[in-house]
Amino acid sequence: MRTREPVEGWRLMIPASYDVLWTATAVLLVALTVAALLVWARRRESASNALVHLALILLVPVLGPASYLAGAVLDRRAAARTAARTPRPGRG
Repeated sequence: MRTREPVEGWRLMIPASYDVLWTATAVLLVALTVAALLVWARRRESASNALVHLALILLVPVLGPASYLAGAVLDRRAAARTAARTPRPGRG
């Protein structure tokens, strides 16, 4: 029977690639959720809409925050287009 070779100390400090991948995925998920919550907190919505959006962000892990942020970007673009088309008083 063959004996195992002793493991060098520095090799124990290097994580496996799947550990790095899972950690990066978790960090990105938390960052996406925090970004969505920050945008949600700054927007002015009715109470019912705000609660539905909050539930979407918190209860649907990846798609909730991503879809909320995408919707916020589309709303901002639509508001910018509307503001660009609206004539300002005093200019003509």
